[in-house]
Amino acid sequence: MNRRTFLLTTGAAILGQGLSGCNTLKKSLFFSDKSQKFTKVVDQLDWIDDHRRQNLALKSEKKDASDLNKLVPEINEIELLNIHSSQPTNSLRIIAWNTERGRNWREGVQLIESNPALKNPDVILLGEMDLGMARSYNEHTTKELAAALNMNYAYGVEFLELTKGEAEEREKYPGENEWGYHGNAILAKYPLQNLRMIRFPGIEIWYNHYQKRLGGRMALFADIQINGKVITFVSTHLESTGNNEILRKSQMNMILNELKKRSEDLPVVIGGDFNATPDESLFKNLKKEGFLIEECNEIGKPTQQQFNDGKVFLVKKQIDYITIKNLEIMKDNTSPKVVPAAFTEKNHTIMLSDHAIVTVKVHSTI
Repeated sequence: MNRRTFLLTTGAAILGQGLSGCNTLKKSLFFSDKSQKFTKVVDQLDWIDDHRRQNLALKSEKKDASDLNKLVPEINEIELLNIHSSQPTNSLRIIAWNTERGRNWREGVQLIESNPALKNPDVILLGEMDLGMARSYNEHTTKELAAALNMNYAYGVEFLELTKGEAEEREKYPGENEWGYHGNAILAKYPLQNLRMIRFPGIEIWYNHYQKRLGGRMALFADIQINGKVITFVSTHLESTGNNEILRKSQMNMILNELKKRSEDLPVVIGGDFNATPDESLFKNLKKEGFLIEECNEIGKPTQQQFNDGKVFLVKKQIDYITIKNLEIMKDNTSPKVVPAAFTEKNHTIMLSDHAIVTVKVHSTI
């Protein structure tokens, strides 16, 4: 997407200008655990009214981005719906998908219900899910998708969007944002427990971006009890800024640090858009902590998508993953799998996201 191209050139420059000649600050940002942890769970997130959002965009408080974040505690709550409970089976189908705003959730439901590698998912780890954004018809895309699939959901805000998004989105989708939330989610057939969220530092990069955002990259954690055992699931979206491998490694280390506090000996599943190619150093750290990489993914297969001449193609890089610890992988022709996020009906193909879907099955009898 355009934001990736923009950040490759400007994001790195912003970081470089802010950190050059200041090794202490660089070390603090990249190598210390500066994440913030939030655990308040609500039935529905609070709305931030238009006037407050406009003031935050105009920086009327004369504060920097980190301090502005403190003025919107609403974005640090986790919305939870737990109304479904299924009988566990011997396997779990896990899906991870960056939905690119979630606006095509209806076709996403049809794809999931019809594709053998996606059908009957037990857990779905989602990124880039909008709530009340004009570009996604002001829908609560997570809530709608979960309802259509008869699944519970937990939703956390990654960004409070203070504009209507990217330039082409502002032109293509009329109207105004009603909520302005954009985030990660976990959907499950089973009750979600012990919800928590960690937010990574570095929102200055995105607040100074033309999209103007508050909040920050984050990871959403939830525990699920299956066959008398607890599995921790993590949905995350790591930084795309300037192709910065060091920053992504730092963010993954923050996730691993949080897991050591609560889930070190438990089975764990981390999934999402890592914005990282398989050769990046964050995967070495994951392996050191006992996570499987190659066994859970079709390594070498791109997960970015493009639409051309009425067809969807997997292109560029592999940046979306599911990584698993203390669970046995089930391998067959549907697991692990990269599935193009495209739905064809009446000879008309719709690309549902700029990311493909990744999926894997595991034994649930731990």
